[in-house]
Amino acid sequence: MLASKLAAGIQGLKELYVLPVTLWVAFALYIPLGFINVSSIKLYLPLLRSLVVCETPVSDEVYSGSLHCGDRNLVISISLQQEAWLVALKLLCRMISGPILGALCDYHGRKPVLMLSISGITAASWLMMLACQQTFIPPIWTLSFALALQGCTTAFNLCFKSMVADLLDGGQRAKGFVVLNHTDVFSRGITLCFVIWIQKVQFMRFDLLCMMAGLLGLAILASCYLFLEETLKEKKGRDPALKPAGFLVILNELRAPYQLLWSSRFLQIRLLQMLLGQLGNGWESIQDSFMISILGWGPGDWDLFNVPISSFREAWGMVTSGFMVHWAQQPGNGYWFMQANLLFGSIMLIIQNFGPFGAFFLLLPRCFLALCPGDGGADAAFFSSQFPREAQASANGLLIAVDNIVSGVSRWLYARFLFDPAAEGWMATIPLSARTIFTLMSNALCWYAWWKYSHPSSPSKRRKDE
Repeated sequence: MLASKLAAGIQGLKELYVLPVTLWVAFALYIPLGFINVSSIKLYLPLLRSLVVCETPVSDEVYSGSLHCGDRNLVISISLQQEAWLVALKLLCRMISGPILGALCDYHGRKPVLMLSISGITAASWLMMLACQQTFIPPIWTLSFALALQGCTTAFNLCFKSMVADLLDGGQRAKGFVVLNHTDVFSRGITLCFVIWIQKVQFMRFDLLCMMAGLLGLAILASCYLFLEETLKEKKGRDPALKPAGFLVILNELRAPYQLLWSSRFLQIRLLQMLLGQLGNGWESIQDSFMISILGWGPGDWDLFNVPISSFREAWGMVTSGFMVHWAQQPGNGYWFMQANLLFGSIMLIIQNFGPFGAFFLLLPRCFLALCPGDGGADAAFFSSQFPREAQASANGLLIAVDNIVSGVSRWLYARFLFDPAAEGWMATIPLSARTIFTLMSNALCWYAWWKYSHPSSPSKRRKDE
């Protein structure tokens, strides 16, 4: 019995990367695109730290991160608040544009919206380079405009996920989501190594980095135009019967995400789950500063310890993905795996509340979590299965909207109210305790959604099967 399951898992791993050529072209574009996106996010804070000015002279003995201020706590506090403003502005724009871009993606196709997104992040890179090279216009103003532009045009995730849903069905769709995740892991791994190197060598020429990102963006845009095929074959925007209505039809399409939200109880639950989860994830925005100010670590040291753990987790997930994709296709397996995963993750989360008393309490739970295999695309396939193909981008657009606005609010909440760089002892656990409360509430909603819409004995699941 065990041998047959192991053989099925190995066979599933062999077949995992057998995908349509169009998806492989899309994933090839995803790698450098993810590099630009993630590296820009990771380097917001070092850039802002370098620009803080105060009367305290810079000292070689105490790292502050600024070229013009030696007060470490002041530099951390000001840069965190500036980062929270910039990210909140970007995410607010993404909240507004997410459903609109999702509707346009379902109406006009995936490729035009993806090219718009690539153009937005490329233009933002050039504007960020300008902010680093001149002071006539305050840099924070230029950076604000750049991030607002990027926020209004970013729709990478919904485009790539919709492509998977367009080209694959059933269990094959879960396989596509797993490979998309593997592509994201590979891209992020390269990016994090690059970011750590930049911080450890204290490279301060951010204008050069932004220029290279802009040039890479132009190359990705040209490649997308030349080599990527459209995956949504039946686009509403090409229907001749709809063209006379013109603007009214477009307005009606823009209402589609909100009509979907009104009619789907599952989507309402999922959005509330994401809202609470992102309130907990706001901790990630102050984690590096927490290690520096509370535990006395150096810049980039957290990533230096955390990246190997995260990399092992992702590599282990990739190794076990063939088995998990095959196993999660069986009725009930995905449900029970998600329940066990939620319970174990909640226990590890509670242990991390003792982080101010030693990095051991933060690192050991992450090591245990790294041993857990991935879900084999079960969660992404579960969400995708609740909606028809022509509503995939609209549903993901709403997720993006909630994800981004709450991410911005949570960053501001942690930077402004929950995190004090000078806190000690139990007072330093406040941001961790807040994360625990929000995340446990999110986990409870996740459990309810899986039980109601996936468990074989639930009324909703029985009605869907009938």
